[in-house]
Amino acid sequence: MARKSPTQIPPNDVNLDTAELVDRYEAGAARIREAVMGADDESLRRRPAPEQWSCHDILCHLADCDQFLADRMKRTLADDKPLLLGAPTHLYPEPLHYAERVVEEELVLIAATRAQMARILRLVSREAWDRPAVHSENGLITLRQIVLHAVHHTDVHVARMHTNLAADAR
Repeated sequence: MARKSPTQIPPNDVNLDTAELVDRYEAGAARIREAVMGADDESLRRRPAPEQWSCHDILCHLADCDQFLADRMKRTLADDKPLLLGAPTHLYPEPLHYAERVVEEELVLIAATRAQMARILRLVSREAWDRPAVHSENGLITLRQIVLHAVHHTDVHVARMHTNLAADAR
């Protein structure tokens, strides 16, 4: 698959308070699970087009991204203006063996990662949400923007999974 442009970090959305933002972040795990539950393995693995990801690929991508997004959040909380490297996730499917990965393991990993991070995020001070980090592709970002990105990223990919499965059902 061709390299896509770097994912844009969303601006600070002042309409969401931190409690709602953390709730949406944590609830993403259930939304991902709901998107794939009930679908058979063949449907989950069917690609809408050869260059597009299947629902199974998207699930593995979300599990991988949750790991490095949690790391970014932790490093932003713990370090002074850490450097956060962009991740070439388009390269991950083959070397990280997406085809052999197990749906339930991916779902459990996402839920555990988000539960742990939500617990941490509920404990941080109001000021911590503005802690800066430097993203290698997007420049200066805040903890809040990283969490907003995680929420937005989930929204985009859950919508894609629903589209893939709806097209498969026709």
